[in-house]
Amino acid sequence: MYWYLTGAAICLAAAVYRKRKALQDKKWHYASLIFAVGFLLAAVTAYLDGIEENRTEIARNQPGQGVLEKEFLVDVPGEFEDYPLKLEIAEKKLTKAQKRECLEKAKMELDALILGSNPSKDQVTESLYLPEYLQEGAVEATYQFSDYDIFHADGTLWQLPQKPVLVEITAELVCQEETCLYQFMVRAVPREKSPQEQLAEKLADLVSAQNEEENCSHIKLPDKLEGKEVVWRQKLGNRSLMMVFLAAVAAVGIFLREKEENRRKRAARDRQMMIDYAGIVGKFSLLLGAGMNISLAWEKIAFAYQKKRGQGEIEERHAYEEMLNTLYEIRDGVGELQAYENFGIRCQLGIYRKLSALIVQNVRKGEQGMQRLLEQEEWEAYEQRKAHAKQMGEEAGTKLLLPMGIMLVIVLAILVIPAGMTLNI
Repeated sequence: MYWYLTGAAICLAAAVYRKRKALQDKKWHYASLIFAVGFLLAAVTAYLDGIEENRTEIARNQPGQGVLEKEFLVDVPGEFEDYPLKLEIAEKKLTKAQKRECLEKAKMELDALILGSNPSKDQVTESLYLPEYLQEGAVEATYQFSDYDIFHADGTLWQLPQKPVLVEITAELVCQEETCLYQFMVRAVPREKSPQEQLAEKLADLVSAQNEEENCSHIKLPDKLEGKEVVWRQKLGNRSLMMVFLAAVAAVGIFLREKEENRRKRAARDRQMMIDYAGIVGKFSLLLGAGMNISLAWEKIAFAYQKKRGQGEIEERHAYEEMLNTLYEIRDGVGELQAYENFGIRCQLGIYRKLSALIVQNVRKGEQGMQRLLEQEEWEAYEQRKAHAKQMGEEAGTKLLLPMGIMLVIVLAILVIPAGMTLNI
């Protein structure tokens, strides 16, 4: 403990020193304070732990609290020092008179608890409550019934009798090897039925009586009882929750359908742009070979598409639309290089990013060698287009397998069924 106090004093002095010197690094000041608090807490803990040293007696648990386990360090001069020893201290033992008194109190406690929600032992219409422990655990109880057709072993009421029935309950109470039997009677009685229950029972009896009639295909539901009109409605299941569930499924389906539709549109867009890529690169190569620069070639390709699109000769092509957007950006004041870079970003395809980077690089360094690079890119684009067309053909062939299988089954049925009918004849 003294070492902890020394450490706390040193850390506190260091914190005060740094505070007075107004040092810039405050983290050491706070760290010193934290260490000082830690050492002080350690000293307090050590003092409290030291109180437990040199024990000469141990308080035993009260009856019902169980065995107490304690660990000690034992010193025997000349034999051993700080020897760890674990002891089990039994709970407090009661005298014979105390045990009998505890059992008597347990009987009174049981009388108050066993009824549960029943009004008295003579009017039992609900299950009984059978506690396993009484007197805060000092007394253990087990139970037996004289009639298990009325009560279950745990006190649950099986069924209400048609007439009052007396049932004897034997409770075996044990308090530290002291045992006594406590016997008492309860009377299970029929529960009084409400007027509505009595009326419903009469209706059920009227319908049940028709079950004994022979050669009767229908059961007639009584329309009057005791001068009162009776209306019968068949009880259906709660379908409202099912409707809510179906609505939730439909709502989720709408979101999933929209997501799937967006995915399909994106895939169709990417497929169309991949198909158009070879043509765009080929036109660039042709126009640059004719002496045009990059910007003029770009403008001519985009405006040619715009003219055909306006005349209705071709449908919308996403790659050419992005080229037109690039021209609009340049006219709005965006730098030419930045507009070409934005073109590759909007297309979101690797081949168009490559074309964008190629154009930007050649605009910066000059157009020498651009023709050769575009020719090489055009050849690679056509190779990619052929590979893509081959892949689409394989996918189409796979999709045709199911219809072809169905057609094969139909043809076999047309051939086999008449042959089978002929053999039967």
